[in-house]
Amino acid sequence: MCSPSRLARFFSFVLAFAVLAFAVLTFAVLAQAPVVAADSVTRAVAPEGHLSGVAPIKEAANLRITRKETHQEVRISNAWPGAPDLIYFLVPRGTDPGNIDGPPGTVIAVPPRRVVSLSTPNIPFIRDLGELSSLVGVDTADYVYDETVRQALEQGTVRTTGAGAQLDLERLLALRPDVVLLSAYSPDDPALRRLEGAGVPSMVIADWREPTPLGRAEWLRLFGALYGKEALAEELFSHRARRYHDLARRTDQAIRQGARPEVFANAPWQGQWPVPAGESYLAMLFADAGARYLWADTRGAGSLFLDLEAVLARARDADVWMHLNATWSSPEDIRREDPRLTLFRAFREGRVYHHDRRQRSRGANDFWETGVGRPDLLLEDLVTIFHPQADLVPGHQLRFYRSIFP
Repeated sequence: MCSPSRLARFFSFVLAFAVLAFAVLTFAVLAQAPVVAADSVTRAVAPEGHLSGVAPIKEAANLRITRKETHQEVRISNAWPGAPDLIYFLVPRGTDPGNIDGPPGTVIAVPPRRVVSLSTPNIPFIRDLGELSSLVGVDTADYVYDETVRQALEQGTVRTTGAGAQLDLERLLALRPDVVLLSAYSPDDPALRRLEGAGVPSMVIADWREPTPLGRAEWLRLFGALYGKEALAEELFSHRARRYHDLARRTDQAIRQGARPEVFANAPWQGQWPVPAGESYLAMLFADAGARYLWADTRGAGSLFLDLEAVLARARDADVWMHLNATWSSPEDIRREDPRLTLFRAFREGRVYHHDRRQRSRGANDFWETGVGRPDLLLEDLVTIFHPQADLVPGHQLRFYRSIFP
């Protein structure tokens, strides 16, 4: 019969052996598991639908991102008038997507290491996530405002490819892109069709179809999904949305209805004046900045094409004139265009503002680059212009706008 001490030693040996075996088995399992980036660790524990700790899309009407077991599904609606939903499957690089259940879609390996962007508003979204080093191509250098990308273009580390019917497919293919990001204006968009025909993974970015400023800005979160930086993208967007909502709320409280300036926008071009409709991006910016937009009562998110006489009839006595033609930079340009334009009270009183403060000589304009993702900064400019005496943004210097009067 064994003594108690010998039994104790025996069971201790068995227990130690079991612990060692468990450790070896655990190490073997972990060694075979795929490496997961720190930003995407939450994917493994999040319930299907969205990432753990990351809020669902709220402001963007045309974008949905859904987490699946092996990938993320991106659904883009309304990419052009009457467009069907465009489906993309973001699959972690180096993994086999297998048979993806669901509607037909484009598989994109993420994060992308080589990106071509055929639309300049994408650049700040990539920049804000610290991923500009992945950019290898753009459509044209003329419309790039970002200084880092312009330097890369000069050094040859970023190349131009053309876009639309002028897309140089051979030059683009030489860049070996993991994904091409572009805007498409119809199902027959020439660049989109050629990319699809060549088997190049491409994604249509439709932020410009969003009618609200924050809706456009929230497309940053699509780039967060592309680069595996969902949490950072949500943090940045949430901060910007809070700043926007806070200033809009304070402006609404501080400025009574009767003190709100009447505003109109844009200018005649080739015989017609494209007036932003009442549900458009600019109309909503003006309203949130505490202005009375003169076409706020019209339907639609696009433009109303009117003649000068119709605009003059409604806006002759308006307080502020915003957003001029790209070729205008001074009062003299307006006088030369048509003497009738000087009949607007806003012109006579020197309250005409152009969105070209950050514009380069060939037309690159940061209003349509950085401004797309930073409506909070646009709102600061507009509140300062519309309510200069209210001091709602103390010490603010205009960033995107300038008065055309010296």
